Amino acid sequence: MSFHTYKTVLILTIAASLTAACSSNPTSENSGSTSAPNVSAQPNSASGGDSAKVTFKIFRNFQAPEYPADGGPAKQKVLAALDQAGIKGIDYNISMASGDEYKTKLNLLASSGDLPDYFSVPDLLTLNRLTDEGLILPLDDLLKNAPNVTKFLKPEDLDILKYKGKLYGLPPGYRPETFNGPNVNGLLIRQDWLDALKLKTPTTLDELHDVLKAFTFNDPDGNGKKDTFGITTNKLLGAGANGNYFSTVFGAFGVVPTFWQQRDGQLKQGMVLPETKQALALLQSWYKEGIIDPEFPIMEAKQMNEKIINSKAGIFEGTAFDADPTGANYSALKKTVATAKLSFLTPPAGAGGKKGAAENSPAYSDIRAISAKAKNPEKLMELINWSAGPGFDLVTYGIENEDYQFDKDKNKIKLLVPNYSELYKKGYSNPIRFLQVVDRRWLTEEATAAMTVSNDPQNLVHNEFWKSVQAMNDYPDIKKLWDEYFAKIVTGAWSVDKWDELVKRYYQEGGQEIEKQVNAEWKKVK
Repeated sequence: MSFHTYKTVLILTIAASLTAACSSNPTSENSGSTSAPNVSAQPNSASGGDSAKVTFKIFRNFQAPEYPADGGPAKQKVLAALDQAGIKGIDYNISMASGDEYKTKLNLLASSGDLPDYFSVPDLLTLNRLTDEGLILPLDDLLKNAPNVTKFLKPEDLDILKYKGKLYGLPPGYRPETFNGPNVNGLLIRQDWLDALKLKTPTTLDELHDVLKAFTFNDPDGNGKKDTFGITTNKLLGAGANGNYFSTVFGAFGVVPTFWQQRDGQLKQGMVLPETKQALALLQSWYKEGIIDPEFPIMEAKQMNEKIINSKAGIFEGTAFDADPTGANYSALKKTVATAKLSFLTPPAGAGGKKGAAENSPAYSDIRAISAKAKNPEKLMELINWSAGPGFDLVTYGIENEDYQFDKDKNKIKLLVPNYSELYKKGYSNPIRFLQVVDRRWLTEEATAAMTVSNDPQNLVHNEFWKSVQAMNDYPDIKKLWDEYFAKIVTGAWSVDKWDELVKRYYQEGGQEIEKQVNAEWKKVK
């Protein structure tokens, strides 16, 4: 047997086992409907008396090992509610993986031509590739009969997921409250350290520098040791969807390195703009001064969390969720320092008054697609539509007064189980969210306030072009080029003038064609 033949057999064998897993085995935040939680539903005449049973295989990019293989007790309640709503003859099986493992399994299933009926798509480039291969369905006509879905979806998000004139992916939806927007990232600060050193909350880069210096050299924890740093982050932020460390520092110069921004009627990627060189110079000076954690380029998220819990950094890059006192890191921190307090910062302004953190991708890293081979896609869309409307509260929160309570006057959700893991064990919530409609009514007041800050348009740097073009597939190493130069310049291994070499290589190694295609597509849309 030749190597090529062996490889093909191996892929088909693995893909077959994955498909079996999708059908026999049953990752994120929550979503919600606009009504008060209610497990009842109105009959849906579109399904009527259709008794032909169809089992949908669903593959999620999510990690929930607690979720039972048989769907748990929640499955029968969900199926009964569907039946009561007139959506009959439906069953579902959920399988999950996350991160690189998910991408590998999805690619194997795609290679075998045996994708599950409904699945997560890791990114736009993958969505476009699966579309070109004829493996997923256009959703335009299906969505015409899904009003509960479409009322939560933003037109600009749908536009980004269109390819060659048709929609092939479902983005998440958002409830109307400000704190339910797509943006969560920002800086968290040890408020108790600020208070101990009698410092005010920094609102500019200069003030931020002074706070970082004090957090590093003025013994903010009072232990008599020089064992703290001003700011820390981790390498996951460099490799994430936006691929940007210290985005609030770059934002104070009006740029984000991986974003497309308008200059003189043309789109340019932030990394080639001169403001990026200025930001790099500032970060390098801070690093040499010793106020940036020197381990940040190789820092794992777990390692960073340990530093936060052990009071080794006064400011860290995180999310508005980290402002929740009941969250894992915050709770662990308070166990070690009872008086510890975290606050979510408004992005500091630069000399020109510019400020902002990098906005999140509109698709929120949670694109969903339907396989071209899906059994009865019309009925699948009925399931999705029901779950975004009358069925959402049951799917996400379980049984009212057993798993959760709803305070209508305060518009707040309170879990009656210890955590979401308990809902997963029953078969509810994130594993079976057939569509994400972001709902953070369950958050504490501190985290809700932080979410409001993170979603304020004045606190964001916007990306003018989220779509993909063919050249991005042809030259995938452009992002790696930025990572290489960024780390070496900030840490002082290379001089700031090396940025000029980065710009030259960017255009030589594919950036010129990417920029050309991006501008052509952008002008077409405009």
